[in-house]
Amino acid sequence: MNIVTIGIDVDGVLTDLYTFQKENAIPFFLKKYDLEVKNPAAYDIKDIFACSDAQREQFWIRYIWKYCLGSKMTPNAADTIRELRKRGHKIYVITGRVHTTEKGVTGKLFRWMLTNWLAKNQFEYDKIFYASEKNSAIEKYNICISEKVDVLIDDSPENLSALKDRIKIICFNAAWNECFDDFDSCRIHRFEELLKIIENINPPAMLGRIE
Repeated sequence: MNIVTIGIDVDGVLTDLYTFQKENAIPFFLKKYDLEVKNPAAYDIKDIFACSDAQREQFWIRYIWKYCLGSKMTPNAADTIRELRKRGHKIYVITGRVHTTEKGVTGKLFRWMLTNWLAKNQFEYDKIFYASEKNSAIEKYNICISEKVDVLIDDSPENLSALKDRIKIICFNAAWNECFDDFDSCRIHRFEELLKIIENINPPAMLGRIE
């Protein structure tokens, strides 16, 4: 078995962002703004409800703490990753979580909330890297290349597309990536599927690996 370094996203992979937004945003926007869902397969609140930036902001002002501190971790994520670490693989959390790259109190608070949430859910990892929300695809690309990540598990088509010719990508199924047929060959629906996939990876044969 080859030892690999695995990068893993948080929002939409370790958290069920789709269900959280469905359960909380639908009643919020209907009651406060009389807005209904326009695009249920979209990732961002603004696109889901065709709302304004200000309306999106009001939702997250109310619910960001509940999401960051109280979200349930995706079933079997912690157990699967723990098993992969027991087998010798390295786990790098690579996230574009909002505010985590900021300096000052806000940045410290959001980084603390994330690491606290990971610890509370007994999620083991070797390192954590933060990318800005706005430039997530570019910054995640640079992190994966500079840190010699062999595999990236992500739900964002933009992030996956940027790296598909450089490293092994794994698409964690979500409403916003289901229409991208290009990812069907590397798509997973449950964390348990990772164990077999990682077993069969051969790092030296990684596409486009440049040292």
